Amino acid sequence: MMSILKITLPLQEPVLIFALVLVIILLAPTLLRKIKIPEIIGLILAGVLVGPHGLNLLSEELEFSIFGTTGLLYLMFLAGLEIDVKDFRKNKEKSFTFGLLSFAIPFGLSYLTAHLLLDFSIVAALFISSMIATHTLVSYPIISSLGISRNRVINTSIGGTIIADTIALLILAVLVESAEGTLGIQFWLQFVLYFSLFVFVVNWIFPKLSRWFFKNYDGQSSMEYVFVLTIVFLSAVIAEFAHVEPIVGAFFAGLALNRLIPKGSPLMNRIMFIGHTLFIPFFLISVGMLVNLNVLFESSEILWIIGILLVVALLTKYLAAYITQKIFGYTVNERNLMFGLTTARAASAIAIIIVGFNMGMVHETTMNATIILVLITCLISSFVTERSGKVVAVEGEKAGTIPSLTEEKILIPISNPTTIRNLVSFALIIKDDQSEQPIYPINIVEDDHQAHEKIQNYRNMLETAREHASSTDHLAEIITRVDTNVADGISRAIKELGINKLVIGWHDKTPRDIFFGSLLNNLLQKTGKTIYVTRLTSPVNLVNKIHVLMPANAEFEAGFYEWVSDVCDICNHTDSQIIFWGYQETHESIRQYLSQVNETYDVVYRTGKCYHMLNVIAKKLNKEDLLVIVKARPHTLSYNKDFRNIPLKLDELFPESNIVVVYPEQEIEYRDAMDVQV
Repeated sequence: MMSILKITLPLQEPVLIFALVLVIILLAPTLLRKIKIPEIIGLILAGVLVGPHGLNLLSEELEFSIFGTTGLLYLMFLAGLEIDVKDFRKNKEKSFTFGLLSFAIPFGLSYLTAHLLLDFSIVAALFISSMIATHTLVSYPIISSLGISRNRVINTSIGGTIIADTIALLILAVLVESAEGTLGIQFWLQFVLYFSLFVFVVNWIFPKLSRWFFKNYDGQSSMEYVFVLTIVFLSAVIAEFAHVEPIVGAFFAGLALNRLIPKGSPLMNRIMFIGHTLFIPFFLISVGMLVNLNVLFESSEILWIIGILLVVALLTKYLAAYITQKIFGYTVNERNLMFGLTTARAASAIAIIIVGFNMGMVHETTMNATIILVLITCLISSFVTERSGKVVAVEGEKAGTIPSLTEEKILIPISNPTTIRNLVSFALIIKDDQSEQPIYPINIVEDDHQAHEKIQNYRNMLETAREHASSTDHLAEIITRVDTNVADGISRAIKELGINKLVIGWHDKTPRDIFFGSLLNNLLQKTGKTIYVTRLTSPVNLVNKIHVLMPANAEFEAGFYEWVSDVCDICNHTDSQIIFWGYQETHESIRQYLSQVNETYDVVYRTGKCYHMLNVIAKKLNKEDLLVIVKARPHTLSYNKDFRNIPLKLDELFPESNIVVVYPEQEIEYRDAMDVQV
C-alpha cells in the first residue's frame, strides 16, 4: 500500500505530516481518557508510537522540531503570563526557598549517586546531577484546565522551576566553557553584562513598548497576537544571547506582559486557545518521539541506571516539596501538587545530556536511560498533578472567600460601534472569573415608523460586536429588541434575564448629557441594579492606579461590597494600586471586607471631604489612571448635595481621563413599573 501511494517512511510530505499530527491531537487524548489516562500522557505516548523509535511515521526534522520548540516556549510563556504577580512578589521567599531546595537536594544526591554508586567520572556526574536537578512544567496544562493557576503553591512551583532550571543551565554553561578551556574572569564579566542586559530589556523596555503598542493598536486583534508572539521569541533570543536557556526568556516575557493581558480578555482567550490546541500538543508529541523503548532490552546495565536515576529523581523532588511544605505550612495535597508539577523532566534534561554526549562526557547508555527517565517522570507527573490538583481545586471551592448571594449577570446596551470594545473589555474585567454566565449585549430600537429601517442600519454595528464576541467565550448572542423607548427596553431586559449589573457608556467627550439626560435618569428610576457609566479613553488593561471617590455612608448601601469587589477585580487584572478617597467609617468597612478575602491588594486610604478631594485627585491622576466615582440615587443613605454637583466638574478637571461612575445596587420603588402602555 505504501509503495502504491508512493509514501516513504518517515513521512516527508508536509501536508501528510501536519494531517497526522492533527489526527493525533484529536484522537489520542480522547481515546486514552476513556481508560482514565491524562490527555498529556496520551500525546506523549502517541509521540512514542509514531516517532523514529516506534512506527517511524515522523522524524525529528527541522520543521517538526521548530513546532516542538515553539510549544515549549509557549508553555513557559503561559506559566509566566498566568502567575499571580502580586502574590509572587509578596511570597518570593517561598519561591526562592523551594527553587534552591528543588535544585540543591537533587543535584547533591544525584552527584553522589552517579559518582560513588554508578562510578561515573566527576564531569559526567556533574552533567547527570544537573539533568536530575531540572524539571519541566509538562503538567501545567492540567493546572490551567482545573482553574487553579493562581493557587499559592502554583506560584511557588513556577518560581522554583525558573530558579532551579536557571542554576542547572548556568552550571551546564560553565561545564561547556571549562571543557573548551575558556572559563575565566572574562567569561564571568561577559556573562554578568549580557544577563543584566537581558533583564533590562525584558523587564523595562518590553513592557513600555507593549503599553505603547496596546494603546495605539487597540482593537486590531491579529496584530496584538502577533505582537505577543514577537515579544516571546525576542525574549528567548536575547536570553540565548545572554548564555541563558530560551525557556527562561519566554517565562520572563510572560511576566512582562502579565498585567497588560487581563485574564478572560479576548487576547488572553486567543493565546490560551492556540497554545493548548496546537503548539503545546506539538511539544508533548515531540517529547514522546525522543523515547526509545528498545534500549530497555539491550542490556541489564541500562535497567540498573534507569532504576537508580529514577529513584533519585523522584525521591529528591519529593523531599524538596516535603521540606517546603513543613517550612511554609502547606497542606498535604498542596505538597503533592508541588511534587507532581515539578517532577517531570523533559527538554532541559534532554538538552543537558545531549550536550554531555556530544562532548564525549556521557556515554550512549546514559543518554538512552535519560530519555526513558523523561517518559516515566512525565507519566508520574501527569497522574500526580491531575489527582492532587482536583483535590486542591475542590478544597479551594469549599474554602472560598465570600460567597456571592446572587448569580452575576451583566448587560451591555450597544448604541455606538466605537464604544463596543471598551464596554466589553470593562465588563470582562469586573466579571467574576468563577461565573459561568455570559455577558449579554443588547441593542434597543425605538418602536416607530422607522424601526425596520433602524434595524437594518444597526446590522453593520452589530457585526462589530459579533467580531469582538467571537474572540471570547464570555459573550452571549447579541439581543435586538424593539420597544417604545430605550430605557423601557433595557429595564424589561434586566427583569427578564435576571440582570444585576449594567455597563453603559457615554458617547460625547463630555459626560454632562449622559448624567442629566433622560436615559440614565429613567434607568435609575426603573431599576435598582448596579449601573456602571464608563468613559475609557485608553484600554483598561493599561491602568496603573485606581482612584475611588466615595460619598459618606457608602458602606450602608446594599451594593457596597459588590462594587468594592469589582474594583478589586480591576486591580487583580491590571496589577494596579487602589487609592480609596472617602471617610474613615467607609475605609474601615473596606478593610474588614479585604481581610476576609484570600487576595493581596496594594491599597492606600485617603480621608477628607469629597468635594475637596476631587480637586486633589485631579492633580494626582495620570492619563492612564482610572477614576471611579461612587454615586447614589436620590433619597438614599449616601446621596448628598456635594456629590450631586461632581459631574459638572468632570469635563473641566478630567477632559481626557478614564472615568467610571458607579451607581451601586439600592432598594428603590420601581416607578411606573405597573403602568399599562397602550
